[in-house]
Amino acid sequence: MLRELQISDFALIDSVHLSFYSGFSVLTGETGAGKSIIIDALSLLLGARASTEMIRTGSERAVIEGVFQPPPAALSLLDEWGIESDMEIIISREIYRNGRNRCRLNGSLVTVNQLAQLGNYLVDILGQHDHQSLLDVTRHLEILDGFGDAEHQSLKASVRELYRKYEQVRRERIKLQAEERDRLARIDLLQFQIEEIRQAEIKVGEEEELLQQQQRLANIERITTTAESVYARLREQLPDQPPLYDQLAQAINDLSSLNRYDQEIASIADLFNQALVQLEEGSRDLRQYIESFERDPEALEQVEARLSLLRTLKRKYGEDEQAILDYAEGIEQELEILQSSEITIEQLKNEEEELYQQLRSMTEQLSEKRRQCAAKMERLIEAHLADLNMERTKFVVEIAPAELGETGTDAVEFKLSPNLGEALKPLAKIASGGEMSRIMLAIKNSLVQVERIPALVFDEVDTGIGGRTALKVAEKLRSLSKQFQVFAVTHLPIVASYAQHHYYVEKHEINGRTAVKVTLLDEDGRVNELVRMLGGQADQLATRAHAKELLQQAATS
Repeated sequence: MLRELQISDFALIDSVHLSFYSGFSVLTGETGAGKSIIIDALSLLLGARASTEMIRTGSERAVIEGVFQPPPAALSLLDEWGIESDMEIIISREIYRNGRNRCRLNGSLVTVNQLAQLGNYLVDILGQHDHQSLLDVTRHLEILDGFGDAEHQSLKASVRELYRKYEQVRRERIKLQAEERDRLARIDLLQFQIEEIRQAEIKVGEEEELLQQQQRLANIERITTTAESVYARLREQLPDQPPLYDQLAQAINDLSSLNRYDQEIASIADLFNQALVQLEEGSRDLRQYIESFERDPEALEQVEARLSLLRTLKRKYGEDEQAILDYAEGIEQELEILQSSEITIEQLKNEEEELYQQLRSMTEQLSEKRRQCAAKMERLIEAHLADLNMERTKFVVEIAPAELGETGTDAVEFKLSPNLGEALKPLAKIASGGEMSRIMLAIKNSLVQVERIPALVFDEVDTGIGGRTALKVAEKLRSLSKQFQVFAVTHLPIVASYAQHHYYVEKHEINGRTAVKVTLLDEDGRVNELVRMLGGQADQLATRAHAKELLQQAATS
């Protein structure tokens, strides 16, 4: 609810500070006294467009501040924005001559758009202003659903939950299908890479072995020539000298013949004997090494071809044999996942179709529930309109097919024909002013069980009515005030008499300038204001008696 409103340097207002209360409040005063200025100032706090023309002449800025006791939905919005609130919202808006606006929520700077979002949860202004939530067609479905019973609400929640699951499956299926061409291309590439690596039959450490083979095969002539030359010197008779083996054996034999002269020579001869054994073993191994060589001219080509293959694979897949094998293992796993996605797409198609069929069944049930609610709502609102002297008005809840969404398959719009024989029109196209206000009043009374906006403002709800209709308007406003904080700008004494709080708006002069003054009337002040509204003079006893009678009747009704 709106608790306080502070207005400074706005239009004709110099400075006004108002406190408001729960229940039914009215604003009255002479035509042009400035009642609409109060509503305009409140609208600015709720995100309405500002103009520099609103700034009081001679001032550089206008300031409007309001204190609200917010509903839970408004507090949730502030929490979403990261703005702290201690069960109270203070909105401030400053308008400057240079066109700049400054908006604050509980001291935090916000945008005008944020004020508008928050305003939808705080105050609904109905009548000659733009802030009319019931004219928002996007809210009509929500309002209609509010008439549903517990089964209706449960079905609505189930449709929303099932649709979100359906959409998740559908998006996943579309995503996988959109990626199908890339998936198939990737599968082909991975299969080629895996086959290329598999055919290579790579072994860890293979390249090092091949490099050694390459060195040996590339130098085989030199190796064999040198080895055979060494062997010849060791064991074969050369033209110029006997084999080294025979020379060493003769040396040992010569040394051994000296043993009889000196026993110490025996140890030296023994060392030469050991060398002779090793020379014999080395010669034998060298002969076998020479004989092991196969002079195959293609062997080097094969080794170099294998090395070239390994280098190609390293450039493609890894820095060494182990890295290539690890890469192959990784893409084999990826290939398995990609190949299994064909099954996944088919599964998603089946799941999507199953969810869609479930949704169709549930949305058909929900649509039937809504048609029942629509009939109930139409009867109730038309009854309220009849009480407001609009008994020939036709109100229709139009339900049309819509694209499947989380609210089902229904598009809802409220339509109305104010006069017999006229075509039904959307609420937004009905004439503004008092007629629209009465229509809104009837709808508000009908929707009292579903509305969550705590404060309602009816701007000149009584335009063009009187007599019994005026009494019905007053009764309905009082009835609404049991659920909401209700404000009405009125010219009718009967409506004003039903209020619990009466604010009188007047113009007066201060230092040669016109200013607006707002007063919360006491009992005697209310009588005087009702006398003025009745067209009498303050000292006319009959008119004063009538005014007092109106207040007494309203208090006991």
